[in-house]
Amino acid sequence: MRRRGLAAERWRILLQALGLLVLATLLLWAADSFARIGAQTLLEKNIQDATGVEARPHVEVHGALFLPQVIRGVYSEVEVTTRGITSGPLRINGVESHLFDVRVPFHDVLVRNIRRVSIGRSVETVNVTYHDLNEYFAATGRPLTVSPDRSDSVTLSGKVIVLSTSVPVSADGTLWVEEDLLRISPHNFAAGPASLDAASKLLLRQRLTLTIPLGTLPFGHRLTGVGADSSGVNITAEGAEILIEP
Repeated sequence: MRRRGLAAERWRILLQALGLLVLATLLLWAADSFARIGAQTLLEKNIQDATGVEARPHVEVHGALFLPQVIRGVYSEVEVTTRGITSGPLRINGVESHLFDVRVPFHDVLVRNIRRVSIGRSVETVNVTYHDLNEYFAATGRPLTVSPDRSDSVTLSGKVIVLSTSVPVSADGTLWVEEDLLRISPHNFAAGPASLDAASKLLLRQRLTLTIPLGTLPFGHRLTGVGADSSGVNITAEGAEILIEP
């Protein structure tokens, strides 16, 4: 009887210990989740204040456990979706950013007042729609429209002034990037029914060579690649040692 009583007591103690362990795990998980949500919300507000975007960005902090990251003030990987960025007269539809080695002081998160965010490295994908590109060309005095063609090129069309003559043109435009500039270079262009001499063709090529500055991307200004699809132009960019302050 005494042995059965001791065995029952041990099982009761074991079950209580397991129950406490489960409860502690659930509390830790809840605290970790609430801390993650709170920090993500703060980062969203901070990024919106610093960039002036139309809609608040969506921020997701990766990692199995968040509390160790927030206490250290170092987040290994953060994903940010930003919409409605303006770069002068150009509107950028959206930017998908992957940020690495993001540093936010624990004190700032604790008092809910982030004063600055430093980012070790960023990789971004930028989408600019054809509509926004055409609005940009109209705002900058270039009567051209751009539409989809192939993955590495677009179609340019419109009327261009060449030696005081309005010439209807259509051209394939090759996309390429240089530092913080998106460039479109024409090739295989046709100039309506008129025949052009060599000088006129040279002027026409210059008119159809377009440069679009993209120096106001939120987390990196060095453009690394470009392509196009049916929705618009997609650009990749990188950055390093970035400091964001509201």
